[in-house]
Amino acid sequence: MNYLWLSIQKKAKDRLLMKCYKNKIAILSSKEDDKNFFILIKKEDLKKLQKVYYGKIKIQSQKGLLNCQNFCKRYSIFIIALIFAILTFFILNHIMVDVQIIHSNKEIRTILESELEKYGIKKNSFKKSYQELQAIKEKILQANQEKLEWLEIEAKGMKYIVKAEERIITTQDKEKTKCNIIAKKEGIIKKLIYSKGEAKVQTNDTVKKGDILISGKVMKDEELKKEICATGKVYAEVWYKAAIKVPLSKEENILTGKVRYNLKYDQNLIFKSRVLDYQEEIYPLFKLFDKQISFVKQKEVIKQTKKYNEEELSSLASNILKEKMKLFLEADEQIISQKIISQEKDGDALNISYFLIVLEQIGEEQLF
Repeated sequence: MNYLWLSIQKKAKDRLLMKCYKNKIAILSSKEDDKNFFILIKKEDLKKLQKVYYGKIKIQSQKGLLNCQNFCKRYSIFIIALIFAILTFFILNHIMVDVQIIHSNKEIRTILESELEKYGIKKNSFKKSYQELQAIKEKILQANQEKLEWLEIEAKGMKYIVKAEERIITTQDKEKTKCNIIAKKEGIIKKLIYSKGEAKVQTNDTVKKGDILISGKVMKDEELKKEICATGKVYAEVWYKAAIKVPLSKEENILTGKVRYNLKYDQNLIFKSRVLDYQEEIYPLFKLFDKQISFVKQKEVIKQTKKYNEEELSSLASNILKEKMKLFLEADEQIISQKIISQEKDGDALNISYFLIVLEQIGEEQLF
């Protein structure tokens, strides 16, 4: 629907209103200033009004589709240039013109070229997202396990850079000649698992470092029958002392409820932030010159210090201890028990010493 704003001299206001009323011309809105009176009517009512009202009528502005058409005509060159710029920008950011495979082996390059084309990574194709490239990489590696050790697909500008590492399969005799399984540290035996050799210890035996746990010398009736490389695992209780440092308080971020909005170019804010401390929610929009443009929602926070109570402090200390021990323990090893030996306050932290009993695999091979 198209609409027109019309203006007449203010002194003719009453006569115009009467003509509109008698001829059923709808006045959708009206306003006035010191000299003029303005009305908004439908475009098709203009001719009807001109037939019954003989005063001077000026068209002030147009609304609706007609206004849009006039705007397009007036700024046609600008609009065409804008559309062209948007299309150019889209092409620069979404069309890949080349695929560069970096590897010295022609066979590997041929395999990669075929695999990449299968998943749409080729010249003059639409750009894949980071997540899509990662998924394609995993599929190619899975399908070529014997040929490829490592693969990287990177979208750089308007081309893909593909790097790969060839899997080198070597065959070597891993069969050891003769060996025992000995204890690498002191402990109390709790579990013994072996497939070759002769066990020299039992559950609950105390052993010292260097003791033979599983012998590669197989005896029968006190006579040596054969010498092999013993294989197996021996688990024992091992004792440790451990020290950790635990903070007595923590700093928390409390949301104030205030929200501000911003834009990011790569990792930098485009506009100066109006809040000092905030949590970010980032929503990627598009890429410009290989840098990400993102919409950012900033939630204001205030920092608050919270002191741990005794229960929270104990739980935190236990978790820190477990994480520390994970660095030294294998997946099948574990802490059996822990006991606090001493606690000492150190400024805003607490130093805690523990005595630990750990179930650990203590066997290691020793050739003879």
